[in-house]
Amino acid sequence: MNGPSNPGLGRASALALLLLMGGLWGLQFAMLKLAGQAGYSELNILMLALVLLSAVFASLLVARGETFTLNRGRLVFLGVTAVLGYIAPLLAALHAAPHIPAGVLTLIASLTPMLTISVALIFKTERVAIKRILAVAFGALAVVLVLAPELRLPGYGAAYWLVIALIVPFCYGVESIYIAARWPAGMTALQAVAGETWIAAILVLPVFLVFGDPVSLSFSVSSAEVAVAVFVLAGVIESLVYFYLIRTTGGVFVSFGTFVSLFAGIGWGVLLFSESHGVAVWGAVIALCVSIGLVCLDQPQAVKVNPGRRSAL
Repeated sequence: MNGPSNPGLGRASALALLLLMGGLWGLQFAMLKLAGQAGYSELNILMLALVLLSAVFASLLVARGETFTLNRGRLVFLGVTAVLGYIAPLLAALHAAPHIPAGVLTLIASLTPMLTISVALIFKTERVAIKRILAVAFGALAVVLVLAPELRLPGYGAAYWLVIALIVPFCYGVESIYIAARWPAGMTALQAVAGETWIAAILVLPVFLVFGDPVSLSFSVSSAEVAVAVFVLAGVIESLVYFYLIRTTGGVFVSFGTFVSLFAGIGWGVLLFSESHGVAVWGAVIALCVSIGLVCLDQPQAVKVNPGRRSAL
């Protein structure tokens, strides 16, 4: 594992931040499951999360004194990233979360690096290399190990929900390639995250008003509100830690946070939902770890793409 490149950040501090980032990312998927089980509709949870995130990112922009203008190109960029980074993956995760273990949901989301490489190879933005082919193969093996037992059950078990969950890493994988190719000149990371959050909230609002249940939203402190609040807080903190680590340690080091998030998601599932997993799931974890490891080891020669981890945000 590559160590910190910034002499001001020690190895112990960098590792602690990496563990914090991965742990919070895994926690977010557990919170989506908890919020879904608490009775709120998917649109209610998504709308509430986007409103809170929009307020937090607006506050951060004001605190930093950052402003930015919008033009057609930036609006298209933010619109695409809003759909790929927020709306589609979060709706898919919320739709599937009540029906599959939180640990399995995190495992599937952790396929993002493998799918990023797959999309890049398909669109020829990456060179073909043996490590990348092997990374895709082991990632595919992880999917087969999770899906195969369900396909043998009556009614195919939870296979439908697992396929829906696969939308999450697919969207993040496509988004990573799109961001690398279309990042607007002069836009900071905070401006991009804030902008895509606001656009996502604007796009979801009319759908929420028509198909959601605004009346059911309350200011009470039920498990649903707590879960969404923790989801938002965890997402903001891990995103800030992510960008800080990117600047101070580099993308390869940060990529190893995917390992942390994978096992953190399984751990949160055991702690919060008393989940247990069979041999097939643990086999998928091993296959996915090999896939992520190959992506991380190959990264110094990779084309500039998202370094292996995409927030649940």
